[in-house]
Amino acid sequence: MTSRAFYNSELGTAEKYMSETFKYDKVLFMNGGVEAPESAVKFARRWAYDVKRVPIDQAIVLFMNGNFWGRSIAACGSSDDPGRYDRFGPFKGLNFELIEYNNIESFKSKIASSGNNIAAVVLEPIQGERGVIIPSPGYL
Repeated sequence: MTSRAFYNSELGTAEKYMSETFKYDKVLFMNGGVEAPESAVKFARRWAYDVKRVPIDQAIVLFMNGNFWGRSIAACGSSDDPGRYDRFGPFKGLNFELIEYNNIESFKSKIASSGNNIAAVVLEPIQGERGVIIPSPGYL
């Protein structure tokens, strides 16, 4: 994938193929891995405000402890690893909240206590940054 800032004669063909193959309304190709979750958070917030009617600037995005999805400011702001967030903040305005990975009761409690304001849950099915961490059967 080349940057969308440059003309690419194959981009439209590839987007059409992906859209038709997977029956998507749209596709958005990315240059790097961190861009996908960044875009997903943006799309989820827009959906939460426009469709779910979450009050503006109150959408919450839940992340699991131990997550890793890049080194952008938003990725740092969703981390519980001091090496990723220490001295890079503040992150409070992101409305990211962390819950314990592989703890379904923690997840249920957070959903119940957050009302209608949760826009998205970002969850790695298998965490890989601190080893290979596979959740308990039934968690996902």
